[in-house]
Amino acid sequence: MDLNATILGQSISFVLFIWFCMKFIWPKIINTIEKRKQEIFIALSTAEKSRKDLELLKTKSNEIINRSQKKAILILKQANHNKLIILEQAKLQAEQEKKKILLQANYEINIKKEQIKHELIQQISILAINIAEKIIKSSANKEKNIDLINQLTIKLQ
Repeated sequence: MDLNATILGQSISFVLFIWFCMKFIWPKIINTIEKRKQEIFIALSTAEKSRKDLELLKTKSNEIINRSQKKAILILKQANHNKLIILEQAKLQAEQEKKKILLQANYEINIKKEQIKHELIQQISILAINIAEKIIKSSANKEKNIDLINQLTIKLQ
């Protein structure tokens, strides 16, 4: 065989091989590449959209956190204010209760004082009468003694 015939045969084989690849294999490869390219493009656009959504959600979550923190601060301030009001009211109630108890105690002390005063007057009256009886028994002037007794009882009452 001749070198030209070999080159010609190889050239024909090569052309047939290229034609066969172009006709049957190449469209499948190109089709697969195009599908993969579209999938990658969709995945990239979805990832970009997800990234934007994530940034938006981060911004919204930061806003919500800031609002929540401000609300929490306001609630704490209100709670402290309410606490001060409640403590002030409790203090006022305690003062009123103290005054009430003191008035009640003073009233009871005055009542006891009056009772003891009356008891003391009665005891003094009894003693004065006993003394007067002894004086009368020992004294001869009964009219004078009766006047003294009457005067003593009037003074004691």
